[in-house]
Amino acid sequence: VDSVTAIENLVVSTPSQGGAPSEGVVYLRDIATVRRGYEEPRGQIVRYDGKPAIALGVSNVTGANVVEMGTAIDEKLLETEALRPWGIEVHEYYHQGKVTDAAVEAFALNVVAALVIVLVTLVIFMGPRSALIIGATLVLTIAATLATMQLAGIPMHRISLGALIIALGMLVDNAIVVTEGILVGVQQGRKKLEIAKEIVTRTIWPLLGGTIVGVIAFAPIGFAPGNTAEYTNHLFWVVMISLLYSWIFAITAVPLFADLLFKEAADGAGGAAPEGRFAKGYKWFMRRVLKFRWVVVAGVIGLFAASVWGFQFVKAGFFPASTTPQIVVDYWLPQGTDIDATEKAVDRIVEFVSEMEGVENVASFVGEGGLRYMLVFSPEAPNSAYGQLLLRVEDYRKINEMAPIIQAHLDENFPGGQAKVWRFKLGPGGGSEIEAEFSGPDPAVLRRLASEAKAIMAADPDTFSVKTNWRQEVPTVQPIYSESRGRRLGVSREDLANAMRTNYSGRDIGVYREDDLLIPIVARAPESERLEVAGISDIQVPSQATGRSVPLIEAVEGFEAVWRDAIIRRLDRVWTIKAQADAAGEILPSEVLARLRPKIEAIALPDGYTLTWRGEYGDSAEANEALAGTIPLGLLAMVLVVVLLFNALRQPLMIWLVVPLALIGVVVGLVSMNTALEFMAILGLLSLSGLLIKNAIVLVDQMDLEIREGKPRFDAVIDSAYSRVRPVMMGALTTVLGVIPLFADAFFRAMAVVLVFGLSFATALTLIIVPVFYAIFFRISTKETAA
Repeated sequence: VDSVTAIENLVVSTPSQGGAPSEGVVYLRDIATVRRGYEEPRGQIVRYDGKPAIALGVSNVTGANVVEMGTAIDEKLLETEALRPWGIEVHEYYHQGKVTDAAVEAFALNVVAALVIVLVTLVIFMGPRSALIIGATLVLTIAATLATMQLAGIPMHRISLGALIIALGMLVDNAIVVTEGILVGVQQGRKKLEIAKEIVTRTIWPLLGGTIVGVIAFAPIGFAPGNTAEYTNHLFWVVMISLLYSWIFAITAVPLFADLLFKEAADGAGGAAPEGRFAKGYKWFMRRVLKFRWVVVAGVIGLFAASVWGFQFVKAGFFPASTTPQIVVDYWLPQGTDIDATEKAVDRIVEFVSEMEGVENVASFVGEGGLRYMLVFSPEAPNSAYGQLLLRVEDYRKINEMAPIIQAHLDENFPGGQAKVWRFKLGPGGGSEIEAEFSGPDPAVLRRLASEAKAIMAADPDTFSVKTNWRQEVPTVQPIYSESRGRRLGVSREDLANAMRTNYSGRDIGVYREDDLLIPIVARAPESERLEVAGISDIQVPSQATGRSVPLIEAVEGFEAVWRDAIIRRLDRVWTIKAQADAAGEILPSEVLARLRPKIEAIALPDGYTLTWRGEYGDSAEANEALAGTIPLGLLAMVLVVVLLFNALRQPLMIWLVVPLALIGVVVGLVSMNTALEFMAILGLLSLSGLLIKNAIVLVDQMDLEIREGKPRFDAVIDSAYSRVRPVMMGALTTVLGVIPLFADAFFRAMAVVLVFGLSFATALTLIIVPVFYAIFFRISTKETAA
């Protein structure tokens, strides 16, 4: 058998096989039509810009460079251009190599911009020589960090490059403290080598303690379990590597560069420089602050209380919308719809969106979702009632204008289906934004509970695409098999099922081999007999007892129409259904959920049934829960480091009292910039705590040092606060200015807002409140002065 004709000519009956000799030979072509064709019904239909297409996807192996792989694929496609059949065109919908290359280049420019901003700031506030020392140390630190990333196998991507920008301001903190100390000593006429040894000896352990605290602040990101932490954990490793290098080079390279660039004063020159206006003004201010210390504490507590109250106006979020210039359209017809009907509807949608201004290309998929071509895209499972469009647009900034237009058109012109127009997120997630998940032992009860939740969701004016992930029940015709009739006729349940399957769906009866292809041979009834259910009674069922066929109606007691679940799902072997909805327009899902949650949670659950919130809230809660599992250990480690550093309890306590003050600036920033408290903003809060503790450690250690050297305690507090104004302010300023380029990046924007506003407010308060706490904790009187 080597052709369709050969199959047609197969002999199925001869005169010796039961028939009279006059009947002759019966060939397969005499009783059946044999033809070669495509599978019916089709499983998936793919089109590109309205033309039939084949979707081809290529993924790189783990650890490979996606940019290099993309370049190699482009070269291979060019080589095969002359070998393509006439009329075949190859279109590129998404090329991650090009996208990654462009993103890394743009982000690298942000790194350079941040570096320039930091260096210019240092030149302005610390002078060119000091700026050159700190800048050279910074470049050395970045180079060592990049080399270590290469050895450790940490790739260059959005997370690792963002970590470099975030760390950039922190990297100069250690160098600023050492450079400042050496500069002041040299200006006082001391020898460079002598003052360098003294400053390094004084600051080596406080700086190490502060650096370790800064590293530990990011540790929950690196060690938290779960998908979201896995997505962002390189942030911790890059920050850890860079901060440790910054400490190493601050105590080694900075003294070397200072020895090369700073000039020693001539013998007899130098001495304490006269106090300028700023010094006199700051010290006068701090004396007033310490005189009315309890008023200051009350004011700070009032600010903190106001920020706690204002936190209610901060919007909740998970990850921001992607900047990928793509729009996704999901379209559902009632469950059980034939794929041809779905195709016609999707083709009409393609015609509409293709004519929209700003749409470059449209890929459509019917019967199944498209290829998974990026991390945050999870295609739908095969379903004949489902269609999906992937639109590539000219400018991602226009998506917010285009998506509502498409959604409104589909809602108005396709009432028989359900459409959802959406865009990708810059992070883990997927599915609907709001999902109420019910679990329990009875699918019927779960359907009822999900229906109640759906009704509540649909009643809210700011929801759309309300559905369940079990979709609708489908009507089925069920023959009622008669045991007595079946035994009498010799027809079993299996015989009945095989006859119906052969008639309507077709049954595989063999395989046709063509070279390396195995093509199934399917037997089924003519199209006229299988398109209508009216002829079900006359289906012939072979009898195992008599060898003859009997009408199906003789083996059954009748037929009934039954509604059944076409899709049923389990999670951990428990029946589970989700009621799903999305937030319409610019409304945040968290705002809609806040209204829906109490109503849905008020639904009475029978014993054995549970309600769990999934969607964006569930993903966020899961990610935060993963962080929460590691944050206590991180906080404990930070506390232990500070306690061991001071070998006391009062100093660590006053340092930790400063950390909550970061909330004041954070709330102001998030509310004024209309930015949601996303997952990356929470990571920003963690890093902010490390920065504040580091600044407070430097300040408290200087106070302890000057008191140990015999200076009157009140004067020591004032002088220490002044001596650390410039290093602390410069460290904060470089960090704040360094992350400003991240305001233009959607992924890191929330974190940048937290760091800029939180660190600005908290640093200013730290320089005031830490001396106040020190004076209160050690009961320092304003009379303990040499003045």
